[in-house]
Amino acid sequence: MTFPSPKSLGISKRKRYLVGVSGGRDSIALLHWMRFEVGCNNLIVCHLNHSLRGRESGMDAKFVRNIARSYGYEFECEKVDVMKLSKSQKISIEMAARKARFNFFGSISSKWRCSRVVLAHHSDDNVETILMNLFRGSGKLSGIKEKSLISTDTKKLNIYRPLLQVTGEDLDRYVKHNNLRYREDSSNAKNDYLRNRTRNKVIPFLNQIYKRDISKTVLRASKLASIESEFIDEILLESNFSWALEPKLSVSKLRDTNKALQSRIILNWLRRLSVPDVGNAEVDLVKTLLNKEGPAKINLPRGKYVRRRNKLIFLDE
Repeated sequence: MTFPSPKSLGISKRKRYLVGVSGGRDSIALLHWMRFEVGCNNLIVCHLNHSLRGRESGMDAKFVRNIARSYGYEFECEKVDVMKLSKSQKISIEMAARKARFNFFGSISSKWRCSRVVLAHHSDDNVETILMNLFRGSGKLSGIKEKSLISTDTKKLNIYRPLLQVTGEDLDRYVKHNNLRYREDSSNAKNDYLRNRTRNKVIPFLNQIYKRDISKTVLRASKLASIESEFIDEILLESNFSWALEPKLSVSKLRDTNKALQSRIILNWLRRLSVPDVGNAEVDLVKTLLNKEGPAKINLPRGKYVRRRNKLIFLDE
């Protein structure tokens, strides 16, 4: 199996990195690759116990700790009750787990003065994410990026995903070739979560319907969407669109803006103001405020809403 060149992603064996390791196939392969192929000596192995699988979760943590020690790496572990977090914040378990993970990385980042985090997302994960975004109408068809900047409650983290061009079959071959032991997550076989249903039911069904593996087609479409998305964002960086970065948006300027740019301005604006779960549907709702005869207030998720007043639109709660 061939991994992308670490240099192409800016990964250097001389730097310190935090590496997310669950104990499963993907993260164990990533850790082995960084240790023996890239030659990284200064890694902090990070494991978050989500408290979702009882004793199994505790055994995962011990397994990862032993791997880290055998490689000579520092080990950081934290336990979070993701189910409790999900209920208290009224968000999905998947969203709660993601938030807990990145806040965990933010905390470890501060401790070790390192904002570089390496994760084991691979090509199959990307296909699942693209399809989930498509059917949820999130407006994000560009999928997962190999490099990205993510903000947690306390820190901004530089995220690296060197396995993103690698398939699950390639990873199977890698762990077999290197005789790597890893932990099987029993919840992956269940369809309790959207990602699992997408992986176990939706993708096999689409493959059956189209009589071929749809993954390459999905990834090509995503790559094109990503190129177009980056082009739109470049246009919006021009000085004549500086008004689009204001906390309140001009109704008249939005009306006079190209429809594609108009949608992106509103989407970026909502995300910048931390409105959760926004996509095309929420953007279209905000657009109704641009009509003179339309409503002056629209409701958004989680008790937020947007008003039009004095020729401006703004977020209210």
